[in-house]
Amino acid sequence: MMTLDLSFIGKNIRKLRRQRNWSIAKLAAKAGMNEVPLGRIERGVNAPSASVTYRLSKVLGVSIDTLFAEKEQDFRSLQHESLLEPFLITAGEKERELPSRVLLAAHELIDSFQALEDICNARKIAGIPLFVPFDPTIKEMETLSEKIRNFTGIKNGIVFDYFELFETLGFRVIVLSLPKKIESFSYYDPLNHNAFFFLMARLNPERQLFRLVYELGRILIMTNAIRQNTNPFQTAPVPEDSKEKPFTAHRAAGRFAATFLMPAKAVNNTVNQLGIKQKQWSYELLLRIKHRFGVSAEAFLYRLDELDLIDKSLVGPLKNKIHEYYAKTGFGEPDSSRRLLTPNGRLWDLVLTGKESEEGKEEVSAIEDTLKKFNVVKK
Repeated sequence: MMTLDLSFIGKNIRKLRRQRNWSIAKLAAKAGMNEVPLGRIERGVNAPSASVTYRLSKVLGVSIDTLFAEKEQDFRSLQHESLLEPFLITAGEKERELPSRVLLAAHELIDSFQALEDICNARKIAGIPLFVPFDPTIKEMETLSEKIRNFTGIKNGIVFDYFELFETLGFRVIVLSLPKKIESFSYYDPLNHNAFFFLMARLNPERQLFRLVYELGRILIMTNAIRQNTNPFQTAPVPEDSKEKPFTAHRAAGRFAATFLMPAKAVNNTVNQLGIKQKQWSYELLLRIKHRFGVSAEAFLYRLDELDLIDKSLVGPLKNKIHEYYAKTGFGEPDSSRRLLTPNGRLWDLVLTGKESEEGKEEVSAIEDTLKKFNVVKK
């Protein structure tokens, strides 16, 4: 008699448990069962009964179909479709789990933000779509960035404060203290088709802007992968003798961010309006013009070179001068060219609005303590 292999159910349960940073004991307690039989289920020794499957699906917040998905791509698709709570975006950079203290802080801040929106009766749905079909190519990422800029209404215009733009669109942007190696991360809110963007407070403004748009790119990549039920980006190692870099989701999100912040038409228009010739670029002029786009000097130099707006002989010397400054300042941008931003604007606006509500005053006071606990700066 042939035995049916149902070990994939246990593997799916383990994945979902680890995503939530729960121990076996914690999941077992929530599901009202002993951790020993749960461990046997996760290892594929035993298959769960119908009642246990039902309880686990409820506790994990996913459909029963998700637990029974045999293929990885089906598991990912069903998992995201059945979720109602915001979940961490993992598409893009080399996968790594966030420290438990960062996850706990993120969940507390998400709860606080949503509570403020409820108290203030604020709109929760993002003002632009977060699913836009595209093909996994370098050119398509630039086209995608153009589409998103059109959705925002800015088209090829220059924006001084992207924080304000994102918050006007209903996105939740949170700038806070984070461990040194974690520059940013994001959560997708499927119920409201919205997102939470977490950015390291210690980054310079130019880097914060890049990471903000980079995270938006990762969300668009993730939603596209879910709808297409596949991962369209290269994940397999490239042969050592290959000169071509793999086009990964990380590179795609970076390309999206660069072209979103420096659209070809906007850069060309700015240069042409000023009548700057290819051989006329100086270090001072480069800093002055890059300030308009809110990017780093090196990123703007790379974009000028890519668009053939600067003489090739100037690129090397200017790059060396930029790197000399970065070496002295720890990758700081010259003060005269630094972008000024207003972090956590919408969040603290909601706090002040909530304080005017008689019913919400006490809850808002507790939320304010939470924001201070995690060093969510107020400007």
